[in-house]
Amino acid sequence: MDVNAAHRRENIILNAIDLIHEYGIHSVSTKEIAKRLGVSEGTIFKHFPKKSALLLAVLEHLCLYDNDMYYTAKNKKSNPKEAILFYINSYMIYYQNYPAITALLQVYDVLQGIPELGEKAKSIFFTRLGFMKDLIEEAQEAGEISRNIDSESLADIITSTCRGICLRWRLENFEFSLHEKVIQAVSTLLDTFSI
Repeated sequence: MDVNAAHRRENIILNAIDLIHEYGIHSVSTKEIAKRLGVSEGTIFKHFPKKSALLLAVLEHLCLYDNDMYYTAKNKKSNPKEAILFYINSYMIYYQNYPAITALLQVYDVLQGIPELGEKAKSIFFTRLGFMKDLIEEAQEAGEISRNIDSESLADIITSTCRGICLRWRLENFEFSLHEKVIQAVSTLLDTFSI
């Protein structure tokens, strides 16, 4: 793929994310994306043969940095509890700087009904949950978090808290610092289960 084609493909994906953010996932159309980009709808279909292929690329964009964030947090020269906070903070700063992408966090369940997209959405969700569970287990092994709480349960609590605060941030028109609010909440949770 040449550079111009790759750039055009990326622009299509970013515009789709913006439309999902502005109008919801059901309102995204290849016609509207083409209009925004000043190209024909055929140009969109040259890169994405159908709308579900475009939405799959949007989901792939959502998890583009997942492995990097996880391994950076895991390999930080700090204690495991700080690695959890670093991991969460990395996402929240990314989301705060790119609010449109957070619309995708709220549509996992909607995507379940679309065969081509449901598995990808499920994979993203459970991969991220697994990363959090792994970081919690490391903190438990290091004696920083109590073993009295199941690591999967705590991972559920933390990820649900992050997603809930992110939704509130969206509903309140991004009027507070997302990363500060989430880090405060997650720190409180971790302190509750610290040894």
